Amino acid sequence: MNQHQLNIEIQQFMNEKAISGDDYTPSEIAYIQQYAGSGGMQSKGAKGSGILHEFYTPDYICDLVHHLAYKYGYDGGTILEPSIATGRLIKPFADKTKVVGFEISTVASKICQITYPQATIYNEYFEVAFMSYPRINSRLKGKITWLEQYPFSLVIGNPPFGIYKNYYSSYFRNPGIKLIEHFFMYYGLLLLKPGGLLVYLTGSNFLRNGITYNKEKELIGIMADLVDAYRLPSVFDKTDISTDIIILRKK
Repeated sequence: MNQHQLNIEIQQFMNEKAISGDDYTPSEIAYIQQYAGSGGMQSKGAKGSGILHEFYTPDYICDLVHHLAYKYGYDGGTILEPSIATGRLIKPFADKTKVVGFEISTVASKICQITYPQATIYNEYFEVAFMSYPRINSRLKGKITWLEQYPFSLVIGNPPFGIYKNYYSSYFRNPGIKLIEHFFMYYGLLLLKPGGLLVYLTGSNFLRNGITYNKEKELIGIMADLVDAYRLPSVFDKTDISTDIIILRKK
């Protein structure tokens, strides 16, 4: 059975559980955690934007992100994961009550909430954190976010890559960020407290393309210092996109 077929079976199983109303057992939670999105699986029949964006982080990389967060001074405070999927990156952190996550996939966000009921998970775009809530029809004025856990000590994630264009992007025309991953960097940093850490998996082009992303780098450099970075080998199934881990500290 390929991953796309497994994803379909997991969704069918979850639908049946929802009808029955039964609680999930530990073994059933382990089963639904095998869901892995649609990234790169168009040849297997997957459709939609997920084939471009849903590349889930391997467990050993999640453990590395956890290690790096503590290595560079994570103080045990609140954690934001703005593209949380099924929650792989928060798994190594002991206190899930401190975690806030955003995820646009209904299936993935349900799996995350079932697996980590202590965490606060929103089945919403990350942009919603900066908009009027729950109406979501305008940008907030006079404050950065409505999230009670703000400011965060740590922002971690494996944000999507590509051109920044979605349902809410028209509300975020300034400062004119063109790529999704840079949007997640800039706005993730806005939600950190001074001295807080951002640890992201991101495309290697951000660090290696000379002056190509100078505007974005300057915006990010105003808010944070680059603490460390790691060039990774190919770590995601179905793609050979070069990936880095970057660690930024909020000024």
